[in-house]
Amino acid sequence: MALIFCCRRILRWRAWGESLVTGMPPGTWSQIMTTNNDIVRASRCSARIGGIGIHLPGEPIPLAEIDLPHALRRHLERTGQEITYSTGGSSTELAISAARDTLDKAGIHAANIGLVISAPTLLTGFGLEIPAVAIRAELGLANADCLNIAQGCVGALAAIRIAAQFLHCEPDRGAVLIVTACKASSLMRNFTHGSFSWGDAAAGILITAASGEGPTVEFYAEQSATADWGAMRIPVGDASMAPLVPDISLQINVDFPSHEAQIDYIMGEKERCGGLINSLTSVAGIDASDIKAVFLPSFGRKRVPLLLEQHPELIDRVASDFRCAHLGGVDVLYFLDSYIHNSPPLSGSWSIALSPAFTAQWGGVLIRH
Repeated sequence: MALIFCCRRILRWRAWGESLVTGMPPGTWSQIMTTNNDIVRASRCSARIGGIGIHLPGEPIPLAEIDLPHALRRHLERTGQEITYSTGGSSTELAISAARDTLDKAGIHAANIGLVISAPTLLTGFGLEIPAVAIRAELGLANADCLNIAQGCVGALAAIRIAAQFLHCEPDRGAVLIVTACKASSLMRNFTHGSFSWGDAAAGILITAASGEGPTVEFYAEQSATADWGAMRIPVGDASMAPLVPDISLQINVDFPSHEAQIDYIMGEKERCGGLINSLTSVAGIDASDIKAVFLPSFGRKRVPLLLEQHPELIDRVASDFRCAHLGGVDVLYFLDSYIHNSPPLSGSWSIALSPAFTAQWGGVLIRH
């Protein structure tokens, strides 16, 4: 079912009170009570980005060449998306390619990786494997431990917090390699679930405590849903295995109990996105106007004004390329990497990378360049 991005009501914007700068060690939480009794929380990371690797399989596929019903095509054209990517390989194979590219770009030896974190956006190639283990084996990361995070498009961002905690607790173990992959083409018909188009890709990011050039992730924060957190689904969860039949569809769908629940979710997304930005800026002691770039997933340019309704000054600072199909958790890393290399930010400037994870939550990081 396509998400209908419309409003039933206009929610009142709640101004945030005074913010403060915390002096916490990496991995600890800041909790601030504002003058309006709003609570903002964020986890200090203070970890440097040592490199980003992006793997886009094959040549871009024009979305205009994909066979779609006329009404659906007209709807999708309004998203601004123009191209997608597809691979015959698995998401784990995508992840291995991105991991290799990340290490090459960072110029780091395999022996200096202490932890590999995989964060697949959707299903893995075999459904049960741990992609981090495959990456460790293929790249010869003999000194690395492995961790897998199944947190959708937020996974890679949430992994940065874990990486910061690892670097703080075990500073002699080495850097952390985080890899996210999205193999969407096998889970939906014609690259879409009705709301926007998807594609296949992978990205890696190296997180290190070492000093040097490169952006620093200062804080991580998230805002989670309290209702309909499982509306986006595929029909093979453990609650649906009993009636499994050979021809069961594996396509992603979004299933709200009612039209009202769907609208409540859409408005809730606005609150979670705005609240996330408030959390990150408040704990850093800055205003939203201090943010020079915002990296949102490529889920359609028409969603931006609603999502940033609390912070309209940021609408023109969105640095996402909405011409590309949604690549899951790869999106914000892809756009961040492009921003760093194509529009080098001023030293000391701030940016935010944030993403929703299915219908469950929003997560994001505050970056100091």
